[in-house]
Amino acid sequence: MRLVVVGGVAAGTKAASRARRVAPELEITLYQEEPEVSISECGLPYFLSGTVSGRERLVARTPEEFARMGIEVRTLHRVERIDPASKGLLVRDLRSGETFEDSYDRLIVATGARAVVPPVEGTELEGVFTLRFLTDADRILRYLEDRSPKRAVVVGGGYIGLEASENLRKIGLEVTLVQAGEHVAPTHDPEFSELVERELAENGVEVHTGRAAEGFYGEAGRLRGVRLAGRCLDADLALVGVGIEPEVTLAREAGAKIGRTGAIRVDRHMKTSLPDVWAAGDCVETTNLASGLPVWAPFGDTANQMGRVVGTNAATGRDELEFPGVLATGIFRVFELPVAKTGLSEREAQQAGFETVCATIGSTSRAAYYPGAEKVTLKLVADGDGGTLLGAQAAGDGADRLVDVCATAIWGRLGVADLVNLDLAYAPPFGPALSPVIQAASVLSGRI
Repeated sequence: MRLVVVGGVAAGTKAASRARRVAPELEITLYQEEPEVSISECGLPYFLSGTVSGRERLVARTPEEFARMGIEVRTLHRVERIDPASKGLLVRDLRSGETFEDSYDRLIVATGARAVVPPVEGTELEGVFTLRFLTDADRILRYLEDRSPKRAVVVGGGYIGLEASENLRKIGLEVTLVQAGEHVAPTHDPEFSELVERELAENGVEVHTGRAAEGFYGEAGRLRGVRLAGRCLDADLALVGVGIEPEVTLAREAGAKIGRTGAIRVDRHMKTSLPDVWAAGDCVETTNLASGLPVWAPFGDTANQMGRVVGTNAATGRDELEFPGVLATGIFRVFELPVAKTGLSEREAQQAGFETVCATIGSTSRAAYYPGAEKVTLKLVADGDGGTLLGAQAAGDGADRLVDVCATAIWGRLGVADLVNLDLAYAPPFGPALSPVIQAASVLSGRI
C-alpha cells in the first residue's frame, strides 16, 4: 500500500509521521517544492531581526530524520498533475527540470497557501519581497547585507505585515506600514486595531490606513519607492504582506470540489470529493464552531491537528478520526503589545446573522497594587438571544491566558452566565481578585 503526501511544513509532515506510526508497513513518499521539508514559518519575521538566531533553529526536521522513520522525502519536487482515474501523478524535479510519473493508492494534499502579490507595477524590482518561506527570508537577509537599505515600506497590516514592521524596525530601518483598509489587524474590532496602531506609532512606525499601494517604482531595476494615491513613499526595501490564499491549483485541476472560501472542501474526516484523496492544512476549509459557517483558518497549530486526522485516516483507509472545526484562535505581538482573538469579532458575528451583545472592560494583568501590573483590555461578544459566548478579543499583558479561557468556554458551549461563576486561579502576582473574564461576563450578563 503506497501513500503519497504532496506538501510538507506542518500538515504534510504531521500526516506522514502519523501515518507511519499507525501503519508501520505503509510505503510513504512526501514531495515538497521548497528546499526544506519542515520549517517553523511563524518564526520567519523574528529571523530577520536576529531575535531567532541561526537558520537551523527554524528547521523543525530534515529529510534525513524522516528517512530514519522510513519516510521518503523528496524536496525541490513539484507535483504538477493528479489523475484520480489512474491514481497517477506527474512530478517535476525542480533541479533538473525533468518530469516523471508516480502513482499512489492513497493521497494526501497539503499544498498550503501562497503569498498574494497585488497586480500592480514594479513587483519584480530588486528590493520587493514577500515572506512566506525560509528561502524568502534568506533573500531578504542577503539584500539587507548587500544593499544596507535604510527605508522600508511594509504593504499590508495583517499578522505578517505587523510582525515584519516590528522586526525591521528593530534592526534600525525607518519603517512605514501601508494598509488599504481602515485599520490594521483587520480581523479584530476597531478598538483593538487602534491599540495596535498606537503601539506602532509609539515605536517609530509610520502608519497609513485607507490607502492601497498602487505600484512600486525604481531605477536600474532596483526599488526606489512605493506609489500611493496622491503620494509617493521613498523606500529601498518593500515587503508585501497583503495576505495569503489557499494553494488549490493542483486539487482543482484534478476535479476536487472547492468550497465557498476558495479552499478545498473536505468532510469531517478530511476527505476530498476525489476517491482515496484527503487534504489538510492551509489549503482546506473547515467549520467555524462559533458561527457554524465554512471558514479558512491558516494557522500552524490547526494544520498540525488536521495532519494527525488525515494521517490516521489515510493510513488505515477508514474514517477513524474527525476534525470538528475551529474557533480561529490566534495571537500576535507588536513590540510590547500582545493581541489575541478567538471565535467571532462583533463585526463577524453580525455578518453571521447574530444579534450581538458586547462588553469591553479594562483591567490589569496582576492585582493593581502588585509590582508589574500592566493594563489589559478584554472584549466579549455574545448572542443576545440566549447569551451564548461567540467570541473574545484581548490586548495587553496576559491576553493569551484570557483568550484561551474564552476559547475553552466557547468550545464547551458555555454561556455568559457560566463565565460569571468560573473558578479560576487567583493570587496577586498573577491577576486581580476577579479575572477579567469574570469581570467582562458580569457586565455582559446585565445586558442580556
